[in-house]
Amino acid sequence: MDHWKFITVMVTVFTFTVEIRPMDSFLTAYLTGPSVNVSLNEVSNVFTPIRIYSGVIGSFLVFLLSDYLRYKPVMILNGVLGMVAYINLIDSPTKFQIMVTEVCFSLFACIEMAYYGYLYSKIEDKEHYQIATGFAKSGMLSGTCVAGLLGQLVVYLNNRNYSVLPYYSLAFVTFASLWACFLPSVGNIKTAIQVDEISDDGFSNAAIRDPSIPKYSATGKTDTPNVSTQWHLHTVSSRRGGKVVPSTVLFNRLCDFRHSYANRTVLMWSIWYVIAMAGFTQTSLYANILYTYIIDVSGDKQVLLNGLVDFLATMCAAVSTYQIGKVNVNWNYHGYTFLAFSALVLALLLSLGYFSKNVLVAYFMFICFDTIVQSVFVIAMSQIAKQLKHNCYTSVLGFNAFLGIVLSTCLSSLLVHVGASLPVR
Repeated sequence: MDHWKFITVMVTVFTFTVEIRPMDSFLTAYLTGPSVNVSLNEVSNVFTPIRIYSGVIGSFLVFLLSDYLRYKPVMILNGVLGMVAYINLIDSPTKFQIMVTEVCFSLFACIEMAYYGYLYSKIEDKEHYQIATGFAKSGMLSGTCVAGLLGQLVVYLNNRNYSVLPYYSLAFVTFASLWACFLPSVGNIKTAIQVDEISDDGFSNAAIRDPSIPKYSATGKTDTPNVSTQWHLHTVSSRRGGKVVPSTVLFNRLCDFRHSYANRTVLMWSIWYVIAMAGFTQTSLYANILYTYIIDVSGDKQVLLNGLVDFLATMCAAVSTYQIGKVNVNWNYHGYTFLAFSALVLALLLSLGYFSKNVLVAYFMFICFDTIVQSVFVIAMSQIAKQLKHNCYTSVLGFNAFLGIVLSTCLSSLLVHVGASLPVR
């Protein structure tokens, strides 16, 4: 098997198992049920915003540190966070335990970008990025699909008893964490902050040997320093005794961002990704609340089909992302038209869900919304990654996710403080 295929399979297995969390589809129903007895308004205005606010810090740390931690430890941490979250949900959790769980869920979701950073760092040929991303994303969605079906089956067989679901979720995230331990490690790549030898006169030997550094002659004339030259000089001046100081790391980030976002393709897809991430986060978090609200208002005490809906949504999205990964399209030419059409359809679907008084219509809205968004995410991430340097995938993708979470946080703050007196819808 080719190396890139082996890495893709390993990551796909991880993304598949880590997403089998049947508790998530029925979290609102579990918290508002007799076992926990939290009000729907508390879930909407207290606990859900905690998850979003924590996401700001989590996504910032992920894009800042993942490239330097070389991804694998971050993926292991992801499984550990899931374990902590579901342990806290076992046996009628207190409100403090629910808050801890929401924080863990938030950090758990932020680490998704590290999966793709690991994938891209282990695959040398960028032509494989789109299909590898499609496989990893379809694996993730297939896991969510299985989680939804498993959750729905467990709830049906246990007569709407949700208390057993945390145990199933805990088992799968534990397996995913163990699987991540066996992933091939990403070796230390040669980056600008890598420590090298320092000569007696205080200059970096690597910088002296680098042909891009201007060579000083007896006449005092030098070549005009370029960006690479300025970077090396900054690196040398920022180190003493082989140690790296924080200013070097920050300067490295600034150089990565300036170089990456100067690319028009990266900028275009990043803007769409940030806005779509914010909208998708809001829709995903509040969809379960919307389902419960519609059922309560209508007075229909039918069994919630949240798990079945997640199964259908992610099954459609998994098939779509797998097919998208194999499509050969010149997105530089068709990208603007595709994004505009996708945004229009998504807006119509959200409007349909908002005004609907039938939970089945809301279910249909979410299935279509999830399928379209997840498909475009695959295209956006692969198009962005193709334009990036080999050591800053999570930096840029994680920064985009960070901006999306910040935008989502602003929307949540508006909903909580301005719309506190409005209905849950």
